[in-house]
Amino acid sequence: MIEATANPSDRVPSYAFSTAAVEAKHQFDAWVSIMRPLVAMEPKTPHDKGFKAQSLAWDMGALALTHTVMPALDFRRDTSRLRADAVDHWLLVAPRRGAMRSEAGHRVGAGLCYVRSMHRVSAGSTTDFDAVALVVPRDFCPTGAQGLDALHERHVSSQLGGLLADYLHSLQRQLPRLSAEHLPAVVTATRAMLVACTAPGRDALAEAMPALQATQSERAKRFIRQNLLSPRLTVRELCRQLGMSRTALYRLFEPMGGVVQYIRVARLQDAHRVLSSGMDMRPIHEIAAERGFLEPSEFSRAFKRQFGYSPSEARHEGRSVPSRSPGTQAASITNIAEILAALA
Repeated sequence: MIEATANPSDRVPSYAFSTAAVEAKHQFDAWVSIMRPLVAMEPKTPHDKGFKAQSLAWDMGALALTHTVMPALDFRRDTSRLRADAVDHWLLVAPRRGAMRSEAGHRVGAGLCYVRSMHRVSAGSTTDFDAVALVVPRDFCPTGAQGLDALHERHVSSQLGGLLADYLHSLQRQLPRLSAEHLPAVVTATRAMLVACTAPGRDALAEAMPALQATQSERAKRFIRQNLLSPRLTVRELCRQLGMSRTALYRLFEPMGGVVQYIRVARLQDAHRVLSSGMDMRPIHEIAAERGFLEPSEFSRAFKRQFGYSPSEARHEGRSVPSRSPGTQAASITNIAEILAALA
């Protein structure tokens, strides 16, 4: 059964479906009942072994975004279904886990974005799968139609595809907390991103620049969080991971006080979290050194400047880490770039 998710009235409408409450031997039948009009499916395991799957969809008006988690299966959209439903949309699929393979042998996994045109025959298979997908009507971006059609059952080129996948994942994280009033800005930015990534040109890239920069910023912040204690967390490595020059990276972090300062503050906040948790009782200088502060006196001064009290006070008084993250946007959110940046 499909249910409307209990959202505040000003939030983006969403709809959820799950097989969790269905008896195991009927789970696949329940799942395929909502998909059968569009595509034929067959699980990789016997029907009676269960098929635990779930999907959440957000109605964005001109677009729809879904987040689906499901076991491995084969799928086919044949000519009979094309004639029966006349659905003429594109699906842009960005896996978070697992992979999708087309019958022609094209494969896409995490970090890329795969395109399927619903008005053309398609077939393939997935492994156990966790993916975000954007449903794009054909009349949504006519300037990008040729580029999207050319990508049928293929992935968007690696660098642009990675950016587009990150953008869709970010969108999925944001939609549950966005007000419906933000949808026009989000839809406009999404159109610009689609055109810029599938039919890039100077004008398309210029129009998509705020969303591209916000996506790059979130990608950079995620890499910093994941590698906070690593000696490979350097400006050079960030440039390599993001595929951008030092100048572009410095420009990206300029509103946050610079990339070096951002990393420094993030490491100070992580040290504060460890010290105040009471779970790690190693000497303070060891915790500091693990985060790149090799001189205890330097760490103590930097810590006090940042938080207004010493590392030992944070430990002994159990003070919680200030909630404001480095570089977080303040107060009102007025455009898609700020929405993306505020959630990183």
